[in-house]
Amino acid sequence: MRRPNNIRHKINSCIIRRQSFSFIVPLVLLLVLLFTLAACGSSTTTGAGSTPTSAPTTGATTAPGKITSGCPNSTIGTPPQKTPNVTLRVANSNSTSTAHKGDLIEIQLPFGQQWTGPTASQGALELQSPSGYASTTLKMCIWQFVAQGTGTSQLSFTGRPICGAGQLCPQYIQNVPFTIEVK
Repeated sequence: MRRPNNIRHKINSCIIRRQSFSFIVPLVLLLVLLFTLAACGSSTTTGAGSTPTSAPTTGATTAPGKITSGCPNSTIGTPPQKTPNVTLRVANSNSTSTAHKGDLIEIQLPFGQQWTGPTASQGALELQSPSGYASTTLKMCIWQFVAQGTGTSQLSFTGRPICGAGQLCPQYIQNVPFTIEVK
């Protein structure tokens, strides 16, 4: 027995609609899931408490009105009694600097990052105490070394962001290496 054309057409259109529906629903759910996952890593807040993800700036604060130096030693240093023979800053990193036996070598790293550096003498360079102290006049963290012998020494410093509890924090580590050749 044959069905009339209009009934056959209605049955076929129901099957097509049902197949389309069973294809579209999972596709829509998949798209919603992808957009949800993509939004997990982003933040659109621009109000108080948000932290920019650009390069760090000096003078980062962790509390209103309180400037954090980022120096590893909490000692606040006075200007040195002896003027350094060699002063190195971030701009001098990744290059070789020359000093002479007996020279005072000073490394100056800017406030606003959490700095770490050598905690012991390195090769021909004798670390002076206090190391990594804060100079409020220069707004720098200071390490001083005296060249005791000759040769080449490597000094490695790292800077990280200073972030308060519960704040968004940029994820980076800045490597600042110095090579010092003592003649």
